[in-house]
Amino acid sequence: MSAVLKLNIAHKFSRASAQYIKHANVQQRSAEILFAGLNRRYNTMLDLGAGPMQHHGVLSQKCDTLVALDLSEGMLKQGPASAMKVCADMDALPLQAESVECVFSNFAMQWSSDLPTLFSRLNTVLKAGGSAHLSIVIDGSLREIAKAWQGVDGHCHVNQFTRFEDIQQIARQAGFSIRSMSKRCLVDIYNTPREALKSVKSIGANQLNNADTRRGLVGKESYQALLKAYPLVDGFAHVSYEVAFLELTK
Repeated sequence: MSAVLKLNIAHKFSRASAQYIKHANVQQRSAEILFAGLNRRYNTMLDLGAGPMQHHGVLSQKCDTLVALDLSEGMLKQGPASAMKVCADMDALPLQAESVECVFSNFAMQWSSDLPTLFSRLNTVLKAGGSAHLSIVIDGSLREIAKAWQGVDGHCHVNQFTRFEDIQQIARQAGFSIRSMSKRCLVDIYNTPREALKSVKSIGANQLNNADTRRGLVGKESYQALLKAYPLVDGFAHVSYEVAFLELTK
């Protein structure tokens, strides 16, 4: 991923920061699945891709020291002023080796431009016996939006995410032991296609992570065609996220 795309992602999420929590319904359900695996107290925890720090309260109760890291300064500003915050790119993780006991990352690592290197780096910063609790958006997500665009111009306008099987292999190659790994489809349901598309924009997920992915057309006619082509289920507009859940140990 180029530096320009990284800056675009940071800008997109900063703009979405004020309204992110209101629309992050699937993200909250994903976080609750991860919370269930945090069954002990940790010394130092890294919240990787912390966003607006909506999980700060829960995670603070699970560790002595919590470090929130995010690419977007606007997102981090939504969190408590007293919190320990690091505005940085996860692909250039500014942490020392064996400096944290636990890594928590919810709906963030799909934005990495180099997942194998990121997994290896997480293994490095973890202490021996440390654990990582991760949720990662994977291939097959946003398929309703992709299908709607197919009805407009036949091109792909959504992100292409990593396959579940590839993430499993990447984690093992990075030196992790996999305590558990599963995938689930989490679905948001809206009354209209317009609301469904707005939800994706409101959480910044409409930012494309690949320069080869075709940008959405902005014309009024194209947008109306997109709404018309959006597939409905019993009259409602679904937004589906395929999510990999991993509990890893070093």
